[in-house]
Amino acid sequence: MDVLNFILDVVKTPALILGLVALIGLAIQRKSGPQIFAGTVKTALGMLVLTAGSGLVVVAILPFVTLFQGVFGLAGFATGSELVSAAMQKSVPVIASSSAIIMAIGFVVNVVLARVTPLKYIFLTGHMMWIASVVVAYVLYSAGWSEGTIIVVGSVVQGALLTFLPAISQPYVRKITGSNDFAIGHLTTLGTVPSAYLGGLVGDKSKSTEDMKLPKGLSFFKDTAVSISVVMLVFYVGIVLAAGPAKVGALSNGSNYILFGVMQALGFAAGVLVLLQGVRMFLGELVPAFKGISDKLVPNAIPALDVPVIFGFAPNALMIGFISATGGMLVAMVASSAAFGVVPLVSVIGAFFTGGVAGIMGNATGGRRGATVAGFTYGFILIFLSGFTYKVFDHFSAVGATGLGHDCVDAMLTMLAFKSPYVGIGIIVAAFAGLSYAEVRYQKRNRVQEEGETATPESAALA
Repeated sequence: MDVLNFILDVVKTPALILGLVALIGLAIQRKSGPQIFAGTVKTALGMLVLTAGSGLVVVAILPFVTLFQGVFGLAGFATGSELVSAAMQKSVPVIASSSAIIMAIGFVVNVVLARVTPLKYIFLTGHMMWIASVVVAYVLYSAGWSEGTIIVVGSVVQGALLTFLPAISQPYVRKITGSNDFAIGHLTTLGTVPSAYLGGLVGDKSKSTEDMKLPKGLSFFKDTAVSISVVMLVFYVGIVLAAGPAKVGALSNGSNYILFGVMQALGFAAGVLVLLQGVRMFLGELVPAFKGISDKLVPNAIPALDVPVIFGFAPNALMIGFISATGGMLVAMVASSAAFGVVPLVSVIGAFFTGGVAGIMGNATGGRRGATVAGFTYGFILIFLSGFTYKVFDHFSAVGATGLGHDCVDAMLTMLAFKSPYVGIGIIVAAFAGLSYAEVRYQKRNRVQEEGETATPESAALA
């Protein structure tokens, strides 16, 4: 059991698992000892820098969330998949024990499926793997299945989910990055992709958010650091002025309430910059190192990574998605209250990290309007679906998670699908088969295109 706990601790620590992936990949390529050491350390450090940046963003935004709720008098349940998962594990021993094993074995199943099927994605986002394992254990436990059956079936379901979810968003990732070097491994795919598709229907991808023409006096907005700072200054200064010195004083440790708002806004921007630096650092090491795994262990394998890896490709779209997702969440709060009698609170952190992704994807499919529509749609889907799931599962009262709701769309849809486990299993099988077929067709088209590009005029004439 100690060995299993050690393995799980490694899997739960993104810096360690990505460093290990880099080490294996470089070793398979027969790099020298110093190269393996440097690549492993720099990959792990890059992920730690990214994590530190994410932490700064969260620390800077939490007071905003508190003040926002106080100013608008919001009352409802908090949205956070990490919170729900932790509460379930704490309250139900069977969920705790089975989800731990599902997480470990499910990763092995993911690697095996990537090896033997057309879906070559290896899911490397640790905290999302953990949430998925708790969700799978919970729905099978709720169905009354035995612990042994939960572990066996749950591990296969987990592995299949981790393998095919990145495939759903990969066409959009290719549009954004212009390559197939990495994928997105996150439990918000079924929210961001439909939102981006809708953004593409109403937008014009030729009018990118990154090409916006600004008056000469506003040219400083082209600088990512400045544009993020200005947006957050407007948000934060507005909310502290609305809240007033007394409410802000409870959070600011006696500092001037306006200066507190200014520093929190700049802290948010600093966190984003640190995060982006971490992304550049670990991708620069991980992608070449992963080639060893791709060539030897799992041919053509693609690492599925956390969402910040695409932030640097369209920072303007990131902020547009963030702002519009917040608006969509506010509208969905009202809609959820009317439809289900429950009020999920706005997830500002979700609006930034995954609403921003919807904005980036929407920009790739529909430009500025696409980014705005995609962000808003995603924000609405997340909160409205959270209210619906909370209602369907009776406020999670049976597993000690009352007052908490999910903010990962894929987790919620998995729970709803597995309300009847056999239906859920059927959906997983159908989705895997359909996505495998689509992947084979893509690879075939890609090969034909590459062969056409490499053909010489003489060979084309002979053909």
